[in-house]
Amino acid sequence: MSSGMGSTAPGMSDVLRVQLEMVEIENNVESLLSDIAAEKARFNALLNRSVDFEVVVPDSIVKVEYLFDKASSMREIENQNPMLGMLKEEELAYRAKREMDLKMSYPMFGIGLQYMLIGESKTAQMDQGMAPEMTGMDMVMPMFSITIPIYRNKYKAQQRESRFMWQSAREKYNNTLNILQSDLFKLKQQLDNAERKATLYQKQEQLARVTYQLVVQEFVTAKSDLTNVIQVQRQLLDYQLRQAEALAEYNTKVASIQKLHSFNSSNN
Repeated sequence: MSSGMGSTAPGMSDVLRVQLEMVEIENNVESLLSDIAAEKARFNALLNRSVDFEVVVPDSIVKVEYLFDKASSMREIENQNPMLGMLKEEELAYRAKREMDLKMSYPMFGIGLQYMLIGESKTAQMDQGMAPEMTGMDMVMPMFSITIPIYRNKYKAQQRESRFMWQSAREKYNNTLNILQSDLFKLKQQLDNAERKATLYQKQEQLARVTYQLVVQEFVTAKSDLTNVIQVQRQLLDYQLRQAEALAEYNTKVASIQKLHSFNSSNN
């Protein structure tokens, strides 16, 4: 009896340890499912949809196909970024206003015609001082006018103001472009880091998988204990999780770069 108890005790302890691991894993799964449900509700709220609207989440993360080209990226940012476009139009508007203020300071000339209807009546002759033979003959009179601006300093001040405003818009444009370029290079560096980590974790996951298979075989043949099996299995799951996080980070950086470009990757 004592020898039987001695042989079954290690087996029962292994079973209990497995059950402990299962309870902890089940609790973690429930927590993750709760987090996913909360994020789905938040996502639907951002889109002004019902919180119960179905959101399809894939079971695995796939790396987005993306080829970074520095020259093309810079060109896309300069041509399609809406913030730069707004500042460019603002500069053009102030330039046009300066030209208008400049022209407003010049003398203005006017040329026109005045047409007069003259009726055949003695009253009209007396009122207008016309000779009797001119009654009944309409008159066309050429008109010429000139307007000289008196407050020239006012228009000069407006010109200086417009010049300062478009220069300010130009400086804002250059500053914004420099910031976007800096953000682009920073995102590119983060993109490369995420890609390197994903490659590293993929290699480690493959090695951990082979190690796990060997440890399981050793456990079956009583050459290893359950502790080693659980430890290697945790390493395998950890590398799989890290690889998924690295791929998610990579895809996020790709989306951030495309946001700087302000174009849809499916159309390019």
